[in-house]
Amino acid sequence: MPVKKKHRARMIEYFIDVARECFNIGNFNSLMAIISGMNMSPVSRLKKTWAKVKTAKFDILEHQMDPSSNFYNYRTALRGAAQRSLTAHSSREKIVIPFFSLLIKDIYFLNEGCANRLPNGHVNFEKFWELAKQVSEFMTWKQVECPFERDRKILQYLLTVPVFSEDSLYLASYESEGPENHIEKDRWKSLRSSLLGRV
Repeated sequence: MPVKKKHRARMIEYFIDVARECFNIGNFNSLMAIISGMNMSPVSRLKKTWAKVKTAKFDILEHQMDPSSNFYNYRTALRGAAQRSLTAHSSREKIVIPFFSLLIKDIYFLNEGCANRLPNGHVNFEKFWELAKQVSEFMTWKQVECPFERDRKILQYLLTVPVFSEDSLYLASYESEGPENHIEKDRWKSLRSSLLGRV
């Protein structure tokens, strides 16, 4: 939304710093949300803006959340955060907020992909043990009291800030840095016409 590219670059760097802090405290869900937002086409296409951004920290964070090898890097970091949480002395060190989509996927596939009974008819205790372990670990993380003070201004902002549609994001992106090819130009004209009522 900032008009000047140096201000947009500062905003991107701010969110990279927020993402890094999310990683440091063990908030992997917010970390992934920020990375996903930065990688959305309306943001990632802003080449002139990104040229002014120091991306080394962002590249490291993307590497941590890389989906290859079944999110191996993330799972390693999550295990580290879980270990830290077990021996923590402060509630800040106890924070573990997993990447929810992957947690749900893991539990779903464990439940649906493994039989309740073994071929010999016995109960598949290994399946239920693993399910119980994952759910109880999550319940432990959920019980950690948030060590951060609630800021009413931030809460109010988050509750009232407008949520942009994908079309609105693209329009803002094109308004910030003009279309680069005929396909983008046609889309920009179409968005201006439909969202703003002008050509």
